[in-house]
Amino acid sequence: HSEIQLHIFVFSICSTVGQLFIFYTIKNFGAVVFAIIMTTRVLISIALSVFLYEHKVTSTGFFGLALVVAAVCYRIKRKAEGKQLIKWKGIGEKSEGEIELVQEWHEHIDT
Repeated sequence: HSEIQLHIFVFSICSTVGQLFIFYTIKNFGAVVFAIIMTTRVLISIALSVFLYEHKVTSTGFFGLALVVAAVCYRIKRKAEGKQLIKWKGIGEKSEGEIELVQEWHEHIDT
């Protein structure tokens, strides 16, 4: 089956390009945006499967989908407002000792 080599090659190229898009998205837009993109992709895939192939979704499935859509919309809203989704206690309130430690660490790394 010599044609399998071409299929494996094309699959490898597509996988590599896909990984590059993933790295680019996370680097330039952040992990939250990437998670929103991937969740939206799965939701669209489920919707197309239901409409095109007439797959059935139970009421529990619709509830789960609605919950996911609500969570994605909430994350988009918070991101658009420039607010954090979770505020961890103690993060963002650095003491002078922590700042000096970070500056000292950077000085060692930069040399």
